[in-house]
Amino acid sequence: MMNGDLICVDWGTSSFRAHALSGGRIVARTSAPRGILTVAPGEHAAVLANLLADMPSQVRALPIVMSGMIGSRQGWVEARYVPAPASLGNLAAWLVTWQEPGLGPISLVPGVMQDPQGGIPDVMRGEETQVFGALALMGLQEGIFIMPGTHSKCIVVEAARIVRFASFMTGEVFAALKGHTILGRLMTDDAGGVAAVPGEGFARGVLAARGLTGAGALLNAVFGARTLGLFERLPGGELADYLSGVLIGAELCAALPERGGGIVVGNGDLVRRYTEAARLLGRTLTPAPEDSVVAGQAAILSAAGMS
Repeated sequence: MMNGDLICVDWGTSSFRAHALSGGRIVARTSAPRGILTVAPGEHAAVLANLLADMPSQVRALPIVMSGMIGSRQGWVEARYVPAPASLGNLAAWLVTWQEPGLGPISLVPGVMQDPQGGIPDVMRGEETQVFGALALMGLQEGIFIMPGTHSKCIVVEAARIVRFASFMTGEVFAALKGHTILGRLMTDDAGGVAAVPGEGFARGVLAARGLTGAGALLNAVFGARTLGLFERLPGGELADYLSGVLIGAELCAALPERGGGIVVGNGDLVRRYTEAARLLGRTLTPAPEDSVVAGQAAILSAAGMS
């Protein structure tokens, strides 16, 4: 659970979020579209101080814990990847800490990697913190965690350890196919990409993914976003939803056991889309509590004896 007085920072590629804790309660929040790609080398401390200026003056000097892409090679300070299986204690032992003038002491959470012999390596950075926060808030020791996003994750936890995981380029592939291939030519974009409430096109795409028998079959099903429009089987406003359904459905078929379930971490329309796709596939997804990342950061500092 969340204890102590500190500032928890989730600093990713495209966004910045910070929460101030006092006595284990969130007392202030701030966010901005200032992901790491918007910050020039050497300017992280100044940007962080400016972003925290919205916080009450009494909390600005508190210890700071950060997770996410801020610890990547493209971030502020690179934090090594902890090899899986990885426990809360492993993450705590690999914290990167330093003192920054004008700010409270900073702790940076490492990522997690897996590198199977003869296989393809995989990495995560930020999701591990959300997983351990969800475990703490839900009182769990195991589960399958689905983390939707640009590079979605399926993370398997056993005995309170991340034992294995897989990354899926679902979000990025959707954006690339829609914006930079012929598939997007017949799509109308009245809803800014896909409908807020998934409709017929999304369901059709998910169910098409259910019958796939291999990666080649996925490529064929994706082309349906072209032909269903050409033959007027789906209106232009449903074609992006169809493409989204195929990609999300294929991801969930690979990530979740048949008739099985998991925990989905996140919020907003994307989580609702994943939850609906799981239902259509005969699987279940339970939303994780809000502020899982904050609970995870606090738990890691506690395991390190720092809060």
